Amino acid sequence: MSQMLLAATGEGDGFKPPTVEHTFFFDKVGDGTIIASVKAMTLLGLGAVIVIALMLWTSRNAKVIPSKLQFLGESIYGFVRNSIAVDMMGKRDGLRYAPFLASLFIFILVLNLFGIVPLAQYPVTSHLAIPAVLSILVYIIYNVVGIKKHGFLGYFKLMTIPPGVPVAVLPLVALIEFASNFLIRPFTLAVRLFANAFAGHLILTIFGTATLYMISSGSLVTVVAPLSAGMLIIMTFFELLVAALQAYVFTVLAAFYIQSALADEH
Repeated sequence: MSQMLLAATGEGDGFKPPTVEHTFFFDKVGDGTIIASVKAMTLLGLGAVIVIALMLWTSRNAKVIPSKLQFLGESIYGFVRNSIAVDMMGKRDGLRYAPFLASLFIFILVLNLFGIVPLAQYPVTSHLAIPAVLSILVYIIYNVVGIKKHGFLGYFKLMTIPPGVPVAVLPLVALIEFASNFLIRPFTLAVRLFANAFAGHLILTIFGTATLYMISSGSLVTVVAPLSAGMLIIMTFFELLVAALQAYVFTVLAAFYIQSALADEH
């Protein structure tokens, strides 16, 4: 927070909005060499521990009449299983992949929520490497299950040659389908999550540093500080909604990609 305040005050030169360096919690040492903080990796590991602990605690000593903790875990899992997995993939495949999709949803949700948690204040998914790894994981899974079911050539045909396409335009359509299913999908899946997390984090950082600057300025601009603080609170609640929505969207797309790889035809 002190680093963001320094960026906001600009050492007496007026308000200076935070840059990407501040949103990613980089540190400058010596002659200005940028050294990446371990904060993102720490929160990533903490997020994994939280998800595992939540799963274990909510499933331990399960009873017919669930406790509040068991009810929480069953509600989250039931939501992903019924509203995403089964609805999009059918009962057989949906129940099969529900554990993976539920774990994916909870993990992304926790990483997103770190952006509004005091002291953490960093959505781990705003670092492109994290959504990229999750996207690659989904990419590998849906291609592997597709090849396993249809065979390599059969799966390649399924994903590149839609049925009923006229022969005259088949090469162009096949090229578009190949690019869409094998190249663009993992890229857009990662960038969508990253861009929303990064934009929200940057907005909160700007309002936060602006509020700190106004309060510490000692000038008439201080009277506007409550307005900036109010926007910070509003955007924090908005980010709570975005965190849940983006976890949902990523999981829905993962389920759709797996279903499309298992389908007999598109």
